[in-house]
Amino acid sequence: MNAFQLETVGPEVRLRLAGEITVEHARALQQALLAALNAESCLVLDAPDVTRLDAAALQVLCAAALSVCRAAAGPCAPAVADAFRRFALENPFHQS
Repeated sequence: MNAFQLETVGPEVRLRLAGEITVEHARALQQALLAALNAESCLVLDAPDVTRLDAAALQVLCAAALSVCRAAAGPCAPAVADAFRRFALENPFHQS
């Protein structure tokens, strides 16, 4: 699996993340999300296999979550919650 995949079904955009999501992925992730999302979208984060998120990746995720109607979380690895906590950011993805 690539570092990220997007799947769109109606208004739901499911973002699947795996492995280390870092600054090397941030620009491509941002551009893919910009192309897939609109204000009526529901962004669902599915990240059970994430081992690390850095500040650049978190910034992209937070911006995307703020730009949609609803942001929810599917299964997520502990590394996701740890990253938000480490950078003292409120996690905008609420458990669905």
